[in-house]
Amino acid sequence: MRIKRTLCSLGLAAALALSSCSQRDVIDIGRGISISFSWWGKDVRHSYTISALKDFVVQNPEIDVMPEYSEFEAFQKRMDVVYAAHNECDVMQINYDWLYRYSPDGNGFYDMNELSKYIDLSNFTEEQLSYGKINGKLNGISNALNTETCYYNKDIYDKYGLELPKTWDDLFKAAEVMRGDGVYPIELSKKASWMMSIAYEEQKTGIQCFNERGQLCFTPSNFSDMIDFYQKLLDEKVCKYYKDINKNDFLNGVTAGSVCWISDAGYYCEPVAEAGNNIVVGDYLRSEGSAISGWYAKPTSLYCIKRDTPYPEACAKLVNFLVNGQEMAQKQGIEKGIPLSKAMLEVLEANDQLKGIQNVANEKLAASDSITRISPLLENSGLVEVFEEAVKQVIFEEQDISEYAKKLHDAALNLTGKPAAY
Repeated sequence: MRIKRTLCSLGLAAALALSSCSQRDVIDIGRGISISFSWWGKDVRHSYTISALKDFVVQNPEIDVMPEYSEFEAFQKRMDVVYAAHNECDVMQINYDWLYRYSPDGNGFYDMNELSKYIDLSNFTEEQLSYGKINGKLNGISNALNTETCYYNKDIYDKYGLELPKTWDDLFKAAEVMRGDGVYPIELSKKASWMMSIAYEEQKTGIQCFNERGQLCFTPSNFSDMIDFYQKLLDEKVCKYYKDINKNDFLNGVTAGSVCWISDAGYYCEPVAEAGNNIVVGDYLRSEGSAISGWYAKPTSLYCIKRDTPYPEACAKLVNFLVNGQEMAQKQGIEKGIPLSKAMLEVLEANDQLKGIQNVANEKLAASDSITRISPLLENSGLVEVFEEAVKQVIFEEQDISEYAKKLHDAALNLTGKPAAY
């Protein structure tokens, strides 16, 4: 269910205070056209976004904004429904793989190239804009770049006389030392478990799961290896099963590290650092002698405009505010990652907001020459759910691994049509 707040349409004063006078969120000053805007996130994101939107409607008195927002899982489930019904918002935050799900030919969203009078695209490089282009049409604008990154409590590793892991073998060696005390070297969420298993298998074989043409290159044997690898992580106490992770495990020293997106690093790492722990950014884990890295970058999210919105200019002004606006930059800070927009970066630098673990992780990504653009197919939520079911059935129900490896392969194949030559 969507989390809702309401700003009543009773003039400027009412627009600046939260109330609950209708079912529809409205941020306005009572005399403009209305556009809707949807996003996901935790409470902190909802709070600063609503606060920034108040600034937007003051600056643009002809535009009222109706926000719709929730946490990610609820947003993701609802997005398929509203898009199929053509009831999506005028402006929306979307995940990278949704861009290709909803607009495979570039016609699923408004081409923002046509709105460059209102959106200052000069704040982005062509490479940065290319993440949102399909068939030359600018369907989305990225807020920031993201990659799964390893973060460690160096105090715990120092306590055991261990160097921070650089390879998968280093993780297993750390587990040998730590598990007697019930400490795990790292924790992996469901998505991180999937991405790390992909990285391991790609490094081991030198084969990408999906190639640059979007073709499936993994065989059922590769997916079987992935399940085996994840089972080894659990069996040797490298990490907990993701459903067994307590949100305070990292804070309480039950886990000595965590893998998460750069944009989530503040949420996971800052409470641990504030408790007096030395939290550091680690290396992208590799297999010895691996030819490819298996680690990928993607947009944290993209802002898109409904393909047939009746108010494209108003929507463009809102998108420009979201990706380039001074007030948005100040209030958002680096909560959604380090912004790509030059205009936003200048604001953050002037206000000394470019600091902390996220900034360190972003600098590591920027300095890496081995991180490549993720295939949106790897982000497909349905494929991750098949992996989740395979893990459950093979590891905990002792079902035939070959059966579930084939199910994973079939699910991946359904996304691509046919495989590349093996």
